[in-house]
Order: sequence, then structure tokens, then C-alpha cells
Amino acid sequence: MQKKGLRRGLPLLVLAACIAVAFVMIASRSELPQRDDVVVAPLVDVLTVAPGAVAVTILSRGTVRSKHDIELVSEVSGRVIKVAPEFVEGGAVLQGVTLLNIDPIDYEVALSGAQAGVASAELSLAEVQVVVMRAAIDEAKAQVQASKDRLRQAEVDLKNTAIAAPFDAIIDSKQVDLGQYVQAGSALMRLLSTGSVEIRLPLLASDVSFVNYGQSADGGWPEASLTAKFGNTDTQWTARLVRLEQRVDEQTRVFYLVAEVDSPYDTSRHPKPLSVGLFVEAEIKGEPIPDAVALPRSALYGDDSVFVVEQGILRKQPVTVLRRNQDTVIAGDGLSAGDQVVLSRLDIMVEGMPVNVAK
Repeated sequence: MQKKGLRRGLPLLVLAACIAVAFVMIASRSELPQRDDVVVAPLVDVLTVAPGAVAVTILSRGTVRSKHDIELVSEVSGRVIKVAPEFVEGGAVLQGVTLLNIDPIDYEVALSGAQAGVASAELSLAEVQVVVMRAAIDEAKAQVQASKDRLRQAEVDLKNTAIAAPFDAIIDSKQVDLGQYVQAGSALMRLLSTGSVEIRLPLLASDVSFVNYGQSADGGWPEASLTAKFGNTDTQWTARLVRLEQRVDEQTRVFYLVAEVDSPYDTSRHPKPLSVGLFVEAEIKGEPIPDAVALPRSALYGDDSVFVVEQGILRKQPVTVLRRNQDTVIAGDGLSAGDQVVLSRLDIMVEGMPVNVAK
């Protein structure tokens, strides 16, 4: 019985011994060193403000179009008996170059008849003057004048059988060709002038007040830079800003600023021809804004405010936004010289938060 009781009490003795050893180990353990919690302020990039005149750049785009776009019609009737080599769609022609010839035979006959009519009328006038009959003299003089008018009309009609370009142009389309009979008043071709071209550049109402246009007193013009891509190459032209159209587009509510380029196909003046129909992007230098600051758009928060650093602490500062561009904003009131505007966007940014400024 004693052995049996001893076996039952042995596990309890082992457990008690383990607990005693554990207490001894805990009591003899050296204390861990204590350390204070350290808060590391985040690092931010800042822009030190210096208000002054900020340049305004306005971006727009448009399509090159001819300054004069006309449909040339025939003033006489007849068959086309000759066409010039330049008479092709897309072909460039110079002012005064004859493009078509209409058969002149009917008009040559008419001219001869008119010349004969003038001679006959003048002879009749001379005969009446010999008789010295006042009424007959007046009638004869009227006949002479009428004959001269018919002669002048016959000369004009004969001249109009040769169809020439009224200005340097591109043949946009043609409606007749060799051998075709045309009636007076029928369309012959559509011409696009090339002496100068225009580009209509849409502007928002907020942009209009910054734009200058029209010739100045010294003869100069405000300018815009036009750019077009040819493959991977950008080509630029300089245009003058001539006028602002005095109407607003009903659909888009935009204004149109008109730019002009002279001699657009003259490669001695331009790096490449500025072809009619080409799509170009325009950069316009507007009036600078005084006492303003240009900031990256990422520095602005939704309620038109920015964070500034004052003695290592964030402070939220409302600003007056005068203009918004794609990547920047121009701010007026709200910032003073020396203010440090935070450019970094942290996960958490609250007023009163400590930060370190990056050197």
C-alpha cells in the first residue's frame, strides 16, 4: 500500500519541482533594457515661394485651311479644247496661269460682227452729220455707243474662253475635262488659295482675356508656334494672330482665335509646306499674371488649398487659383514670399503634423 501511494504522489512531486525551478529562473533573469518610443517625422519636398509675374501658355489645335475657297464657274458656253498639265486635283497653280481653253470660234465671230457694227454705226453718224438733222444725229450717236458696248462685250466673252487661276491656288476638285461641253454658269473647279492660310484655334472663355491679337502700332503681330508631326519628327511654323471671331460656337461654347501664315508652301521660308488640311497644335504666349505663383498641380488639394511647412509643422493654406493648366496651377492670393509649399503627397497629411524638409 505504501508503494502504491508513493507512485501516485510522484507526478505531483515532479510538477512541484518544475514550478520551483521556473520561479528560480525568472527570479534570477536580468532585466531587459528600457527604450523610449521615437516618432520619425516623414520627409517632404517643398517649393519656396517667390511671387512675381508668371507667364501664361495657352495650348490649342486646329486644321489648316485656305484663306480663299472659291468655285470657279464658266462665263461662256462651249467645248473644252485644251487643258493645262497643272489641271489635276491637288495640283498647285500660279495666279494667271491658263488652266482651260473653251472653243473661241463663236466668240471670234461675234467679235468680228461687233467690230463691223461699230464701223457701220460710225459711218451712219458721219452721214447724218452732213445733213445736219439734230434728232437723227442723236440717234446715230446712240447707235455708235450701243455698237461699242456690244464690241466690248464680245471682247470680254472671247477673253473668258481662256480660264485662268485668279490667285495662287491648289485645285481641290475639278468638274470638267478635255472635250466636255460646258454651259455659261456651270462649275469648272474648286480652288483653294495658297498665298496665305488660316488656322481657327478654339479658346475657352477663361483663356480669351490672356490673348493678344491684331497688328500693333509698330506694325508687329502677336505670334503663335504651330507644330505638326511627320513620323517621329516635329515640324514648327510661326503664325501671326490676326483676329478673334466675334461669335461663340453654340455647341461647344468656345471662341475661335484665327492665326495666319503667309506663303505656306514656300520652303525657303518654312521648314516644310504647311499644307491645307494639315492638323497642327498651337502654343500661344499669353499675357503674364502679376504677383502670382506657379505650382505643380499635384500640390493643390480639392478645396483649392496647399500645405505649407512652418517650423517643422504642416499648416493648410487656402489659395486663390487664377488659372489651371494640364500640369500646373497659377495661384494668386494666399501665399507670401518665403512660404514653403509641400510638393510631396503623403498617405496621411493633416494640419499640425510634424515633417522634415528635404534638403
